[in-house]
Amino acid sequence: MGSSYQWSKAESEKRALKLAEENGVPFVAICPSFIFGPPAYGASSNSYSLSLVRSWIQGESPVQSRLCVDVRDAARAHVLAGTAAAEILEEKRIVVSREARISSREIAEDLKRIAKDTGLGVPDCILSDSDFDDGGLIKIGDKEVECAERTKALLGGLEFRSTKETLVDMAAVLLEMGDKDIS
Repeated sequence: MGSSYQWSKAESEKRALKLAEENGVPFVAICPSFIFGPPAYGASSNSYSLSLVRSWIQGESPVQSRLCVDVRDAARAHVLAGTAAAEILEEKRIVVSREARISSREIAEDLKRIAKDTGLGVPDCILSDSDFDDGGLIKIGDKEVECAERTKALLGGLEFRSTKETLVDMAAVLLEMGDKDIS
């Protein structure tokens, strides 16, 4: 599913840039990494990220380490880009992301704690992806993208929430929702 999103995002960005150039309209693309975050209360969604995190907290699949951005920060970046001074529109692309991943083990421990604290879910079923403990080519915790300073400068001081805060907030809402349908 992720690769189809990436393809469609790239194709729509190319088309939008072409239309902007044809019509003499300024254009900038906001390019988020994998988007996580709590769903809006009462809103329905069939988001892949919600399904993924729900599978983690239900013990259906191991917790994975992801390079990501909080949905609230991605939304804020769009608003700031839409209201920013004209000079940022010369940039064409702004990457919106945390610069490094945290370990799946650390995320799993936080999700277990939330499940225990809320009395919801089955904490003992939450496991980390032990096959990817070190992160592979780019080690967990190492910088994978360089975008925070540039994004902060272009978008009025925007700083990103930590991956830990994002996933903790997301899991808490999903656990509160319990068996309620998110789709």
